[in-house]
Amino acid sequence: MGFTCGIVGLPNTGKSTLFNLVTKAGVPAENYPFCTIDPNIGIVNVPDGNLSEIAAITHPDKITPTTLKIYDIAGLVKGAYKGEGLGNQFLGHIRGVDAVIHMVRCFEDANVSHVYSEIDPVGDMEVILTELVMADLEIIEKRKDSVARGLRVGKKDVPKAEIEMIDAVEGALLEGKCLVDTGLELDQSLMKSWGILTAKPYLVVANIGEDDVTGGSEKLERLIRWGRERGRKVIPICTKFELEASELDEEDRAEFLSSVGIERPGIDALISACYEILDLITFYTPVGRELKAWTLKRGSTLHDAAGLIHTDIQEGFIKADVVSLSDFLAHQGMHGAKESGAVLIEGREFVLRDKDVVVIHFR
Repeated sequence: MGFTCGIVGLPNTGKSTLFNLVTKAGVPAENYPFCTIDPNIGIVNVPDGNLSEIAAITHPDKITPTTLKIYDIAGLVKGAYKGEGLGNQFLGHIRGVDAVIHMVRCFEDANVSHVYSEIDPVGDMEVILTELVMADLEIIEKRKDSVARGLRVGKKDVPKAEIEMIDAVEGALLEGKCLVDTGLELDQSLMKSWGILTAKPYLVVANIGEDDVTGGSEKLERLIRWGRERGRKVIPICTKFELEASELDEEDRAEFLSSVGIERPGIDALISACYEILDLITFYTPVGRELKAWTLKRGSTLHDAAGLIHTDIQEGFIKADVVSLSDFLAHQGMHGAKESGAVLIEGREFVLRDKDVVVIHFR
């Protein structure tokens, strides 16, 4: 199982630079629209300081962090839903991701053109979201017509709940709202099967200038207020500084970022925020000589976890030893946690908690 995020935005906002930063993939970042046609794809290790704390106890030969898959998707322009620019390819690529990272430009730079005349991050977000709303409205209207035609010829197999969902979704889209921002109880399986874009969780990355790192800017503040009104995270990142820092070793990188007023790398904040909007949890398996982190949707069971590790483990599942990370660390490992009574012996229906340490027994 893998979870994917797509970086979306207008041309020349810094999408490919952000992608380079999170994946260190070195893809082109040219100063003209549509440099990215086919999406670049990178696998990102999720920063996790808990792994080093567990490793200090278990002394594994290998430490494997969990990962996210990141797509760098083609730049969007007005009219994408009608096929303008690379609209059809853009919309097709975004339908394949689980969550969206909206990249907007807050920095001023006369050497980097903007697709519109003014640097206006809130206006840019409105353009992007309007395109997604219009694309969804087109889908819903086609679906509504299809259902109506079916009912006219006597088809009775469309559930009432689906018809009600179509009406509710259409109403919200006609008001220009992203579905994920409406509070509607969305049937995500339907949203996925229909190819709905605005039902996907999203966050916003503000690509800020060098002077904005410590001083901030009116543009950034306005974007943050816009996000707060919708309950959406806005993460400021100076991609120029952070890309320079990424070439340094860990100690020098931290010193460089601190010298320009960045205490926590924006990329770490971004990946943590992606975890939050995807509603993911991490669990750990300190088995044999490898310590490994894994990712699951919140609410997943031990049976799900076993299947993620290996189908043989899932099929042969007997039971699992489960302990919270805090107890594992406090008692210096699984053995100490067992002696203190902190380890749970659980079956396949047990719902995993975030940061559980797990040892699965199987036939």
